Order: sequence, then structure tokens, then C-alpha cells
Amino acid sequence: MKTRPASKPCPVCGKGVLHLIAGEFKTHFEDHRGARREFVVPDLRYEKCDACGEEIFDQDASERISDGQRAAMGLLSVDEIRGIRQLLGRTQREMSELLGIGEKTYCRWESGTHFQSEAFDRYLRLLRSEPKAAKVLERISNEKSGAQETAAVNYGFEYLGDIRTYESLSLQFNEMLQLGPFYRA
Repeated sequence: MKTRPASKPCPVCGKGVLHLIAGEFKTHFEDHRGARREFVVPDLRYEKCDACGEEIFDQDASERISDGQRAAMGLLSVDEIRGIRQLLGRTQREMSELLGIGEKTYCRWESGTHFQSEAFDRYLRLLRSEPKAAKVLERISNEKSGAQETAAVNYGFEYLGDIRTYESLSLQFNEMLQLGPFYRA
């Protein structure tokens, strides 16, 4: 591993000097089973403080480390995730709805700032292998939406257009609670 001093002070401790490091970078992570695993990123360039030991990575180095960790964990890469979405002809929002997750979560997977779980990695691989599985996920989503709407109507919690209706139902509900099986004097 080659090192050479840089002329910049450490932005973390302010005491040391940053040294440019070029070579193999070793780190570790916990896999989905909780086991500690190590991996190596070859030919990485980054800076390290000679006083506090802080390591500073530029965007390229950070992406290479992230890509290496994904590969070591056996997870799909950012490009593979994006490719699955494109294969299905979906937007990021549509993919998040299909998978039943938040749009920001899905966007973070595609941008590489967060890793998908092992379970979602398997869902994505299933969609890549069997694109027709997206129709099954859509049907499940529609069934669940319909069930939620039916439950809301059956239990009298339909959409309330004006506040007077809400106040009236609220009073009825409170009476029911006081006189019903939940009331204890």
C-alpha cells in the first residue's frame, strides 16, 4: 500500500495531516445471518489522518466500497435493480407501490445509498426471472386495498365529508363505549 502526505489538515480532528493511500482496502460487514464477513476492494484511493486515523473517501471510492459490499453480500447491484425496473417498464414510484414499500426506500436502493434486505433482494430476483409475477403482486395489492375499503365501510368508518357528521358519529361512538361491553363503572 502506497502512502504519501497531502498538504491538507484533517477536517475531523484538526490536528493530523491527511495522507493519500492507494492500494487494497479491507473492511467488514454483517451478512443477513449476522455473521461478520470481510471483503477487499483492490486499487482504492482515499485519504487517512495520521493523528486520529479517520478515513476519507471521495464519491468514487464510496461507490466502489458499496458495490464491493453488495457483491460480497450476494445482493443485486444498483444497475441490476434499475434494470429490473426498466424490464418491467415501471417508474420508481410504481416499483415502490408494486413491492409495498416507500418510494424513498426504493429510490435509495437504486441510488446505492441503502441496501435492500435479503428478502427484497429475492423478490427483485423473482421479478427479473418471472416478470409475470408483477401481475400477482398487483392482484395482491388490489385485493388488500379492496379489503381495507370493505372493512372501513363495514365498521362505519367511511370518509367523512364535513365536520358535523364527524362530531355526530363521535358522540354516538362515545355513548356506545360508555353503555357497551367495554364500560366498567
